[in-house]
Amino acid sequence: MTESNEINFVKKVDGNDGREYSTATRLLDKHYSPMIVRRYNLEGWPAFISLICDRDLSSLDDIVHQSIAEAKESGMLKDSIQSLRNTVGYISDKIIEYYENQMKGCMEGCAVIWYTDKMLISSLWGDMMVHKNCKDELFQSINIMVKI
Repeated sequence: MTESNEINFVKKVDGNDGREYSTATRLLDKHYSPMIVRRYNLEGWPAFISLICDRDLSSLDDIVHQSIAEAKESGMLKDSIQSLRNTVGYISDKIIEYYENQMKGCMEGCAVIWYTDKMLISSLWGDMMVHKNCKDELFQSINIMVKI
């Protein structure tokens, strides 16, 4: 407790626009956490990574490529179903860790989806896993992307 008997539970954080907020995600001012879907070619197969995040995503490509390189170096990425599942989970964890280290609570959802030889592997986290509307938007966006 402070001298004035106030309890300060939430530390103010700086938003992308330079304003201060008392929560990591805007509850009423919700006009800029759009979902993005980015297509990658991982080991010759298409992968889609989707985020709902309040931070600058300019470093996403670097994080993804670094995660794949680390998975290869550690021997995680092999020619087996379990290995591919582990790699998708690893990429997801690295993305979440990177952005959460920038600002706690900024990640609202993350999806890593990888299609390999007649198999689709996905790792969904946060809103992507629990909200039907987010899943619908994600899969409709991917459906559009593969037709363009």
